[in-house]
Amino acid sequence: MTLRRALPWLLVALAIAVWAGPLQHGWYADAVITDIPVYRQAADRMMDGEIPYRDFALEYPPLAAGLFLLVGLVPGDFAIAFQIAMAACLCATVLGVVATARALGLSLTRQAAAGTLVAVSPLLLGNLVESRFDLALTALLSWTLYAAAAGRRRLMWGLFAAATLTKLIPLALAPILVLYDRRRAGGRAAWSGLAAALGAVALATAPFVALSASGTWGLVEYHLDRPLQIESLGAAYLLGLDVLADIPIRVVNAFGSQGLDGRGPDVIAGLTSLAVLAAVVAIAVGARSLLSRAHPPADARLLTAAWTATIAAVLAGGKVLSPQFLLWLLPAAFLVGGRYGLATAGITILALLLTQAYFPHRYWDLVALGRPEIGLLVLRDLTLVGLVAAAWPRSSVAARTRGVPPQAADAPTPESAVAARFLAD
Repeated sequence: MTLRRALPWLLVALAIAVWAGPLQHGWYADAVITDIPVYRQAADRMMDGEIPYRDFALEYPPLAAGLFLLVGLVPGDFAIAFQIAMAACLCATVLGVVATARALGLSLTRQAAAGTLVAVSPLLLGNLVESRFDLALTALLSWTLYAAAAGRRRLMWGLFAAATLTKLIPLALAPILVLYDRRRAGGRAAWSGLAAALGAVALATAPFVALSASGTWGLVEYHLDRPLQIESLGAAYLLGLDVLADIPIRVVNAFGSQGLDGRGPDVIAGLTSLAVLAAVVAIAVGARSLLSRAHPPADARLLTAAWTATIAAVLAGGKVLSPQFLLWLLPAAFLVGGRYGLATAGITILALLLTQAYFPHRYWDLVALGRPEIGLLVLRDLTLVGLVAAAWPRSSVAARTRGVPPQAADAPTPESAVAARFLAD
């Protein structure tokens, strides 16, 4: 077996070894802040015949509820079954990232580097990867990006719909995906693809709306009503003012997390939300002219950079920035090329490490407004701002990877031939 064929499975073995080995011991096992009881309670209620949104409130979309139910149906301990499911999602993410790297025409070395960083990401971010379901979203996003890069349009929009039904955040990627699909298949096909994806989301949600429209709307209302969460960039700004100028800050426990209460935090939350919207539009506009001149796989490299910048902007400017959200960077951040590709990967690693520096071991010190922890938080959030700048789509991103001959970068691979046979549009 050649190294090219063996590489994905070697990286999966590495991910399993990391998960089953060091992640279960020492520093990584010492402190745990877990959401598993919330998932278990939802699963128990569904197995008792209750329906989400009608019989009990749930802050997550229907596919996430389905995941909780599926794990609950596995015999044995819910927490163990959930952790195994998340380990499988990490493996799926590794495979998706390697497949995307190949579709982008990256060298075997780049494929190995990106896959290795994803495989060891639990050591960079910490044990929260075991107790949150965000790796399920990460796996879906990684294969959505692969489908886009490989030209599998229907698969791309189908996975986009599935990701949106898991968490709403993929909606931020819609502008750049439409522009990319427009470049590949034309404007009518791109808009039809988006409409089909959103139609699938609506169709999957319709039964819950029919049973309880107000309860289903509560899913959206929950996130609209949340206060400025303590780890967000806006909160970091206010916490920094507290340190520098003794500006009074009031931390409240609400919506399953810790946030900042008051008119000032509400104003900051509104401003940062507008900034996210502006950033998503600006990234799409910046990529549009570059995409119009790019040919495969250069256009897919531009998509990867714009994808990373968009996710980083959502993280940096959102009013909620839970630490597990950084997992959303894994599908694309280590694949960005161009002049700042190495910087993008390095900044991503730094953001993961800075997050683990305060969460979970020192999180309650942050809530108590400890100054060292505030300093770590401010650095982490500023790092995400830097990631937006580093990943911003530029013409250099589309350049061919060094060391990869044109025929090797652009020629169909055996993997893409198989995909074309079974996933053809």
